[in-house]
Amino acid sequence: MNVQQMTMLTEMIARANEAGVLITENTPKIAAARIRMHRDITVCPCAPDDKDRGCISAKCLREIKETGTCHCNCFKRKE
Repeated sequence: MNVQQMTMLTEMIARANEAGVLITENTPKIAAARIRMHRDITVCPCAPDDKDRGCISAKCLREIKETGTCHCNCFKRKE
């Protein structure tokens, strides 16, 4: 993992901690994909046209609460 990917992963972990959710084994992969695809953390790499999605957006937090994980399987609720 390069420096940019580590920086993105660190930011994603910080957002998860602030929101009270956990990261998954998929989170490092999503962080790397964000860097490769030049996606800001506020844009979902799996659904970039959905303006309501982004890491720890209100829509993703609702999904985590309802289904246990977000759309990207990047974050999950605490057990």
